Amino acid sequence: MLKPIEDRDVDAAAAILSRGFPSRSATFWQSGLERLSRYHNTISATPLGYVMSVKGTPAGVILTMRSQRAGEGGRPRTVLNLSSWYVDEPHRWLAPRMLQKVLAEPVDVFTDLTPSEPVREMIGRLGFVRRHEGVLMAALALSAMQFGAAASVGAADEAGMRELDPGAARLLADHLELGCIAALLRVGGSVHPLVFSPTRRKGLPSARLVYAPSQAAVRDHIGAVARYLLAQGLLFVEIPAKAGESAFGAWFTASPPPTFTRGDLPPDMVDHAYSEFVFLQI
Repeated sequence: MLKPIEDRDVDAAAAILSRGFPSRSATFWQSGLERLSRYHNTISATPLGYVMSVKGTPAGVILTMRSQRAGEGGRPRTVLNLSSWYVDEPHRWLAPRMLQKVLAEPVDVFTDLTPSEPVREMIGRLGFVRRHEGVLMAALALSAMQFGAAASVGAADEAGMRELDPGAARLLADHLELGCIAALLRVGGSVHPLVFSPTRRKGLPSARLVYAPSQAAVRDHIGAVARYLLAQGLLFVEIPAKAGESAFGAWFTASPPPTFTRGDLPPDMVDHAYSEFVFLQI
C-alpha cells in the first residue's frame, strides 16, 4: 500500500526517514519536511511524498519535491524531484513497484540528484539518463583571478528581478526565502539568473550551484561569479558538470555523485531548484 504524505503525516514520515538515514536526526527530517510542506502549500502541490506499508506496518518512504517552471506557449512545466528513498531490507523487492507507481504521475521532468549505486541501476532501466557526472570544485580565491571577460555578477535585487521573466523572478524570490543565494550574471546584454545553496565542505563555507540557464556561461565567467561569492564569505563553489569540462581555478571531482533526469531539459541548464539541496539543506 502506498499512502501519500500529507501535513498530518510529517512526524511519522520523519521517524521512518531517521530510521533509514540514521546519520540524520528526526529533528533534521522534520524541519526539512516542514519547509517542503510550506512551499507545497503555496503552490497547492501534493503530496510531499509517499509512505509504503506492508500489512499495515510502514516499510518505506520517498519524498516527491514538486515545482513548476515556465514552459513553451505559456503552459507550466512540472518538475518532480525524487529524494530520500528508503525501503526496509525485508521489503526491498517491492522497491521497483513503489518507484513505478510514483513515476506514473503526469510530470514533465523527473530528477534524482543523490541516488545510491543500486538506485542508479534501477532508474536507468526506467528511462532516467545521467546528466552530470560530478562537479567542478572551484576555489573562489583562485577563480576570482580570472579577469578580462565583460561580465559582472550582482545581487538579485528588486530592480534586477524586473529584468527577468516572471517565472525566473519567482524562482529566485522563492529561493531567497528558503535561505539560498540569488544573483544575476550579466554578460553583454544578457542577464542570467543564478541560485546557490549554502553548504560546507570539510567544515569550510561553500556553495552549490542549483540553478542556471547556462552552465557554460557560469564556467566562462567564473571570475565574476567567484568575486561575488567571495564577498558573501564563501570559499568554494560546486558546479554540476560532466567529466572533461573545466573552469579557471576549478577541478573536476566525481564526488558528489552523478545526477539523473527523465524528461526534456535544455542540455546546458542546471536545474536543481526546489530539491533536497534547498529543502533539506544538505
